[in-house]
Amino acid sequence: MKHSLCLTGVLVALLLSACAARDPHAIANPDPNHTHADFAVWMDGVRMDYSAEELMSGTSTDEATHDEEHERHDPYLHLHDGVGHVVHRHKPGLTIGEFFATIDIGIAGNCYSAHAPLADGEICGDHPFRMFVNGEERPLDLAYAFEDLDQMLFTNAVDDAEAEEQLQRLTDDACLYSKRCPWRGEPPAESCIADPAVPCVE
Repeated sequence: MKHSLCLTGVLVALLLSACAARDPHAIANPDPNHTHADFAVWMDGVRMDYSAEELMSGTSTDEATHDEEHERHDPYLHLHDGVGHVVHRHKPGLTIGEFFATIDIGIAGNCYSAHAPLADGEICGDHPFRMFVNGEERPLDLAYAFEDLDQMLFTNAVDDAEAEEQLQRLTDDACLYSKRCPWRGEPPAESCIADPAVPCVE
């Protein structure tokens, strides 16, 4: 009986260890200056698409000279690799509202505003926007400084059932970019950009 209990205890410990090994929150980000969060914005039942090439960080040709390269978007807070649902932050304390501003998005009350290439102008619905962080609803606050691996939903869902369906469709790809789920492979290589006060970890 004792041997059986010991064996059961060992198996439980192994199972817990295996589960922890697959939990991104149990693995430290090797570069805490470089954090990531998944997000989604839903307006009137439609998920907004932020995967357009024009919204990605990187370099592009200056239209005035046709040959001079310049940086697009905020180097500390951006999207890239054609992935429109993971925000990259290279400087502590920056907020989700600051990120939205870099891609010309506004969310306030019942209204959503966007500029090219997303849209041109403001759309106002009948229901106010709601904000969820990691499955929990909180007051809409674009001054929220998101944490590594956060999952954020902004929606004007008419009821909790609709919001819950949208929550279930949130991605969990931030852990790949933060190297906190190594079983999913290596993320695309990124340039080392950092707040000078918090150097990159190469």
